[in-house]
Amino acid sequence: TGCWSLVEIPSSVGNLHKLEELEMNLCLQLQVVPTHFNLASLKSLRMLGCWQLRQFPGISTNITSLVIGDTMLEEMLESIRLWSRLETLSIYGSVITHSFWAVTSIERMGTDIERIPDCIKDLPALNSLYIGGCPKLVSLPELPSSLRRLTVETCESLKTVSFSIDSPIVGINFLNCFNLGEE
Repeated sequence: TGCWSLVEIPSSVGNLHKLEELEMNLCLQLQVVPTHFNLASLKSLRMLGCWQLRQFPGISTNITSLVIGDTMLEEMLESIRLWSRLETLSIYGSVITHSFWAVTSIERMGTDIERIPDCIKDLPALNSLYIGGCPKLVSLPELPSSLRRLTVETCESLKTVSFSIDSPIVGINFLNCFNLGEE
């Protein structure tokens, strides 16, 4: 954390077979994370403020928690779709549109997205969704039937939200969504 001049993670980090948590925060010059780490024990990965990072590494299929934000990601590796243990996905200031089948909680904050991908309805385990600080977000698509809690805040352009008539949602909060329901 805070290695401002670090450009590349040394490949020797891949030999830390018992490593369970990895934080790479404020590595402002970080551009390269080796794509074939062998971190079988890694469960939690945080990458915040890695402004130069363009590709996401395929680090471990055992990750249960991924927090990623303030990067210049251009693509995610296809291998992320194989992360069947991923339960918590938090995205800040980055746009990611892949489906994660086992995800139970998503946080998406501070992005310029205008819409949430329709594939969100295909996340069968998703029970909590938080979306905040997305001023260009205009609508929410149909949400998964597993969703129990929805919080949307400071999405000033949000106009429409789609719910199933038999939605089991028990908690809904819309804060500072000034255009919601005007039509």
